[in-house]
Amino acid sequence: MKRLATCIAGLLSLMAYATPVLSPQGIIVNPIPTDLEVQTWVDRDPSGLGNSTYFFGDKIQIYTRVNQSAYVYLFNINADGQIDLILPNAFNPNNYLRAGETRVFPENGARYEFTISGPAGVDQVLAVASRTPLSLAQIADIRSGQMRVQGASNLARALSIVVTPLPERDWVSDVVRYNVQPRLSSNPQPPVVTPRPPIFFITPMPGYWVVWEDREDTEYRVAYRGGDVEQIFSYYHRDLMSKGWVRVNFKSKGGKKNQAYEAEYRRGGDRLEVSVAPRGGELVVKLEWGR
Repeated sequence: MKRLATCIAGLLSLMAYATPVLSPQGIIVNPIPTDLEVQTWVDRDPSGLGNSTYFFGDKIQIYTRVNQSAYVYLFNINADGQIDLILPNAFNPNNYLRAGETRVFPENGARYEFTISGPAGVDQVLAVASRTPLSLAQIADIRSGQMRVQGASNLARALSIVVTPLPERDWVSDVVRYNVQPRLSSNPQPPVVTPRPPIFFITPMPGYWVVWEDREDTEYRVAYRGGDVEQIFSYYHRDLMSKGWVRVNFKSKGGKKNQAYEAEYRRGGDRLEVSVAPRGGELVVKLEWGR
């Protein structure tokens, strides 16, 4: 009976630590569902759909967000397997993000930048979030930025060793992909077309968890997981006012539990409508513009 109890205890101990698996693209994945979430995306693909394209020489910014406070590690994996450590790095060693915090790399005013180079193909940004710090000693030298492993599969195997001792729900990963293409030396002149109304890019509100985003030529929508209608509306109002927009109309609808705001802004000949309204357990913000 004692031996049986010991075996059961050992089995339960093994079950408490999830063995990482590798995706077909050689990316480390936690096979156990966890309430810790990390999101990563690039500036030309805020929804993280993997359909953006960068050309040689373009600048790129990489974003990440966590729903719970965690340590975040970011790696860029080129199409040829070359790996660059994005976070932590010598200029920004602080990789602890608080719940709902969004960070961008490089941040505005940073002393470094990320420039797209070859080869052509599909690059990946891998994010790993952990409730406790991870040791990258065998993977990279943070001070110099020198990677000690190259190739997606080698990185995944090295990370697997690092995260295996962690409790099963204490780490998670995410990946975003983007296309890299050479810039043509001579491009044909584009046809003359009537310009579309301008597209307005506003980043999601810091501190709120984004459920989904949708961007179109004349419309932008984003849904937050709960939140305060007045606080979220004020964030977009201040952003628009700082960009020269003037509010010409405002409406408040509903009661305290289902309060919604609608507003209209003008800037020159452009018009912009903003609405913030609850829907189920979400708060949906909609911006629609035209002339």
